[in-house]
Amino acid sequence: MIGLGGVALDARAVSRTDDPRERALAARWIAGNLLAIRRIPVALRGEPPREAAVLGLDAWDLTGVLAAIAVVPALLDPATLAWPWRLALRALGLPIVDRPRHEVLACGASIARYGVDEACTLVVEANHIVRVERKVVIGRSLTPRARALHSG
Repeated sequence: MIGLGGVALDARAVSRTDDPRERALAARWIAGNLLAIRRIPVALRGEPPREAAVLGLDAWDLTGVLAAIAVVPALLDPATLAWPWRLALRALGLPIVDRPRHEVLACGASIARYGVDEACTLVVEANHIVRVERKVVIGRSLTPRARALHSG
């Protein structure tokens, strides 16, 4: 618990910028440190977009969400997160999207949308390997895990 409090305090200092790109990098640092405290290794399989993009995020839990952010710097879209997760992320100091999407993207920061299929989706496997999936998406749909969570 002491380690989490230390990361939250460090997070407040690291994320004190108005620049979305710097905030996304701070989110990656915070997520990586939170996972390191719990000794959870993460890895990336695939090539994330080189430019700022809206990314889908498919994970079973908040740890999986943190794993994705730890390997691909992005700001989470709070509108796609359950309120307990938003509250936990706020308490931990993790920066999230705080302005219109077009402004965030124009500043060079990516946006991660939990449970939403996008042309590029980060799929977090059980062993916390984050796989980059590219696909053609027509309209908006939920990821398979989000569909399972919402239907059950």
